Amino acid sequence: MEQKYKVALIIPTCNAGHDFGSLLTEIAAQTLQPGYRLVIDSASTDGTEEIAKKYGWQVNSILRKDFSHGGTRQQAVEMLSADIDIAVLLTQDVRMPDRDSLKKLLRGFANPDVAAVYGRQLPHLGASLYAAVDREFNYPPVSRLKSLKDKDELGIKTAFLSDSFAAYRLRDLRQIGGFPAIDICEDMYVAGKLLLSGKRIAYMAEAEVEHSHEPDFREMWLRYRKMGAFQRENPWLQASFGGVGGEGIRLLQYQLKRIGKENGIAGIVKIILLDMVRFISFKMP
Repeated sequence: MEQKYKVALIIPTCNAGHDFGSLLTEIAAQTLQPGYRLVIDSASTDGTEEIAKKYGWQVNSILRKDFSHGGTRQQAVEMLSADIDIAVLLTQDVRMPDRDSLKKLLRGFANPDVAAVYGRQLPHLGASLYAAVDREFNYPPVSRLKSLKDKDELGIKTAFLSDSFAAYRLRDLRQIGGFPAIDICEDMYVAGKLLLSGKRIAYMAEAEVEHSHEPDFREMWLRYRKMGAFQRENPWLQASFGGVGGEGIRLLQYQLKRIGKENGIAGIVKIILLDMVRFISFKMP
């Protein structure tokens, strides 16, 4: 028998686009329905708020200058009533064709030591090989339960978690102070704090969504500059779980094997250039 939880679903938005209604339709078709549905919208100008309200979602509007990945999610959590057990977080660009995705995700909480669960992200239909390989590496087909003792094997990946499709036991989230007011990697920050508090993180591979991004040199440069700054501002993460260098090498090896096999020399050159951008921007002060 599956345990019953009071569940809230939170989506931060900003000009979510015409596909947003498709996501809300897929959520409405889920076999597990959240009791509370909240959109926090950053001054959209494309009708995102109206779409959310049409589907019966609660909408809270904020100024774009007030948005941060951690702070806005914490604001959403603080809006939830005290009787909510689980907060599910999505990003506006996921798709959820499997009607059981939410139900499968929440099965991770069957273990009372699990404080957070994240699901498998598959590439969007029509995604390039480069985008697909990134999803394959980070989201394998086998589920896993992670604790602090896994740091010797997994290193910094022990604290890997993605708020594009994740859920948190609110009691445990509140005990570590919630989401910090930071602009990137709020999910890794919280995962690290939960693991250090003795809790576990569950990866549920059977809970699937579609979510991927095409590689873009400029966006990658900006993103990894922020990620590098985050690691320098939070040295406790690498001190607790290990450095990021080994993970980068494993990713490159996997990329070269997969992309080289299908795209040959041209693919290898492109992936090396992309990873050089990742590495240099991550290391820049």
